[in-house]
Amino acid sequence: MKIIREYLKLRRYVAIRYRYFWIGLFASILSTFFNGASITTIVPLIDRIFARKPIVMPESMPDIHVLKVFVEHLNAMEPTLLLKAAIGFLIVMVICKGITFYYQNYFLRTFGNRILADIRFFIYQKIQYLSMEFFARKKTGELTSRILIDINMLDHVLSREIPLLILNIFQAIIFLTIVFVIDWKLTMLSLVIFPLMLLPILNLSRKLRKITKTLQTTWASLGTIIHESIYGQSIIKAYNQEQNIVNRFAKENEAIFRANVSIMKRTSLVSPFSELLTTIGGALIIFIGVGKVLNNEFSSGFLFMFIAGLVSLIGPAKAIMNSIAYMYMASSTLPRIYSIFEEKQTVSDTGTMECPDIKSGITFSNVSFNYDTVPVLKNISLHIRVGEKIGIVGPVGVGKSSLVSILLRLYEPVEGEVLFDDIDIRNFTLRSLRSKIGLVTQEPIIFSDTVRNNICFGSENFTEEDFQRAVSISRVAEFVHKLKDGYETVVGERGHTLSGGQKQLICLARAILKNPPILAFDEVTASLDSQSEKILHQALESVMQNRTVIFVAHRLTTVKNMDKIVVLKDGRIEEIGTHSQLLEKNGFYARLWSYQHQG
Repeated sequence: MKIIREYLKLRRYVAIRYRYFWIGLFASILSTFFNGASITTIVPLIDRIFARKPIVMPESMPDIHVLKVFVEHLNAMEPTLLLKAAIGFLIVMVICKGITFYYQNYFLRTFGNRILADIRFFIYQKIQYLSMEFFARKKTGELTSRILIDINMLDHVLSREIPLLILNIFQAIIFLTIVFVIDWKLTMLSLVIFPLMLLPILNLSRKLRKITKTLQTTWASLGTIIHESIYGQSIIKAYNQEQNIVNRFAKENEAIFRANVSIMKRTSLVSPFSELLTTIGGALIIFIGVGKVLNNEFSSGFLFMFIAGLVSLIGPAKAIMNSIAYMYMASSTLPRIYSIFEEKQTVSDTGTMECPDIKSGITFSNVSFNYDTVPVLKNISLHIRVGEKIGIVGPVGVGKSSLVSILLRLYEPVEGEVLFDDIDIRNFTLRSLRSKIGLVTQEPIIFSDTVRNNICFGSENFTEEDFQRAVSISRVAEFVHKLKDGYETVVGERGHTLSGGQKQLICLARAILKNPPILAFDEVTASLDSQSEKILHQALESVMQNRTVIFVAHRLTTVKNMDKIVVLKDGRIEEIGTHSQLLEKNGFYARLWSYQHQG
């Protein structure tokens, strides 16, 4: 079946712990055997205890000598003794069934939950190592939906439906064997009913798959709206967009409601339809069966056992169809999950060299870069000497930040190369390359953790003295004592308990503690007020000593004291020089300076 192949494809990505499956399977076989054996007590109880008549074996049953001797022995037993033996046998079977059912349930559910945990981990791990180009294409809500909602759909299948499916298949086999042995003709008549029961369920499964696929897309959209509405609260309120956001949420929420109602409406039809067919079929079988008892073809005990076996067969058969229906419905999540598994990295970690300390400098050699198909950088050639501090300026969208991203190999250039001492940085492992570069971005990246852990993020093998030096140079030490628990203060999601300047100083301390030879600052002062910017600049003066510095800036005052300023225009290098040299040239930089300082 195609649906089974879709689930089996999971084996390509996660290691399957088959030992749990085989133990659970063995326990399922035993559990169904004990369950089937327990209903055989019906025959002596009905015939010998209640009717006080001998047990008459069905004519269609196999002519087995041992079985005949056993029935003769039961017919010869005193009813009271037979009652005690039957009850004792029933209790033993129920106990054995309960024990084996527990182990079947435990091992098969462990099997499913282990796969589920591995899938969840694999997806999260895969996402962490994907390139920035992937995150530029995907919405946060969509990725969250993959990890939480899609996995939860599989949770129900792997941890519940598959164990139930296995158990019910064995139960169906056992009970089908029992009724077939008692009267194969009556069994064949009974089986005519089952295809009629299966048709609506199979048709329902296909419809549920389509509805569920739409439902998952809607959940992803709803997750994105929730994320963006919480993250952008200040802008939403400032632009009076609360009601518009609520309306967007209401639209997606209503779509989820309609999809769930549609699923409920369809699934609710299955049970009454199946019950009607079961009742009609059951009445017909009882009518025929009673006729056989009256004709002395077999005793009434075997008729009751046949009916019990048939009723016991109907339950597993319906459960099998329900499990298959749910597997169809949940299978719509698999292509979405596989799309993450099969996502290709645009930045591959194929380098084998450890990145050494740079001795001469960094060279961008004929570097071009596109975002999707839009050209951003065009034939950039630039050399940065060790210990040199350069500023990169230019209009918005000209590609300033892209240079830093390419240096860190967050993105790959479409042409050209970046060299450390004449060695292409693609020859270095990503970990060793990025260990040489400290990055501070325009938007401070603060995690919902303590101040200390935010500063220590990404740093290894440092001492308390190193930590104190970092917070001192970055001037974090000047405000941290005002916080409730000092360095152990939990700053909340995105550091909402801190000011913009404080968050940026913590990010600066993080870069200092990492102690890299190269520092990259990407518009770090763009969103700060003048006082916070002044404090940050004072901290930067100490930080930049004896390091190679790349400082991306929109405000030209922040780079006027740099050793060299690179001016970008239309994705190309327009001018290079010191602040005074560029002003004397009276070119593009001079015009930018004039615009920012006019009046």
